[in-house]
Amino acid sequence: MRPKIWKGFALVLGIGVPLFMLDAFARSALYPAPSVPVPSPPPPSLEEVRLDLSTGETVVGWARAAPSLPPDAPVVLFFHGNGENLQTMNWAGMFEDLEQLGVAYLAVDYPGYGRSSGKPSEEGLMATGDAAVAWARRQHSGRPVVLCGWSLGAATVIPTAARHPEDVRGLIALSPWTSLKDVASHHFPAFLVKALLRERYDSLEAARRIRVPALVIHGDLDDLIPAAQGKLVAEALAGPKKWVSLPGAGHNDLFARPEVWREIEAFLRSI
Repeated sequence: MRPKIWKGFALVLGIGVPLFMLDAFARSALYPAPSVPVPSPPPPSLEEVRLDLSTGETVVGWARAAPSLPPDAPVVLFFHGNGENLQTMNWAGMFEDLEQLGVAYLAVDYPGYGRSSGKPSEEGLMATGDAAVAWARRQHSGRPVVLCGWSLGAATVIPTAARHPEDVRGLIALSPWTSLKDVASHHFPAFLVKALLRERYDSLEAARRIRVPALVIHGDLDDLIPAAQGKLVAEALAGPKKWVSLPGAGHNDLFARPEVWREIEAFLRSI
């Protein structure tokens, strides 16, 4: 979500634009998929994975099989933020950072992102989470499955973990919100939120059903998703959990902090 886009909605409502156009504006703010092309094949050491969703769409991911790892090393399923795709992750050095964790992993694009088909939606992102878990159970039988997501990705992995209590062994939620309505209401008037939002992404409700070990990290200066929302999500988790409020960190600079990667590495070792 981009605040400068949402601020224009008040004017749009004032001149009587049809509701379907308002919905289109809201969706573009929630799902600003970058126009950066995602190449095929992926960079060396990564392999392309295609996941068929229950919605009929197909999403593309990049995976590291890591056959030399111990058989009990985790497989991490990573879900990025709303303004990213696999190639922007690559440019930012995210795959090198994931490589340093010593795990197998899969990072996926959402429907409508990169070379994935369809359009993004809450239903499509939930189906992506389900398909990624099924892939991990097929391709990495015996390895513990850990879900990891940032921002919109956290809103994807939290309910995915709740839906798969027998398949998921750990959860990492980075900069999570309590619900889409809550985070939108932090920035915009209630009448705009009520008029524009059609999706829920209720992380707080899902967190209450999660009993696996969890790590929640949030920058205490996050001006997009307040750290107080991340703390509420952490407190709602029903299993063992660690809450990390990172001093001086905001939203988009979270992964630049080495403490984040140290916390993730330590958590994965504990699984």
